[in-house]
Amino acid sequence: MSIYFDNYIDEEGNVDEKLTLNSNGFACLTEDIESLVDKYTGVEDSSFGECAEIRGYIMSLIHSIINKEELS
Repeated sequence: MSIYFDNYIDEEGNVDEKLTLNSNGFACLTEDIESLVDKYTGVEDSSFGECAEIRGYIMSLIHSIINKEELS
């Protein structure tokens, strides 16, 4: 199993069959996106807290790939 993915387990103990980013994966993805924006703008911390929308798109792409789903 990857250090970035887990099967989601809800409060009642039900396990989702599909993999999803875990808290470590979510944090690393956020940091990577913010670093990319900082790199290309040349302004450190320019994107802090501003990348939620693009993170959501990238998470959807990652989840589709790791769960071998068709991309829409």
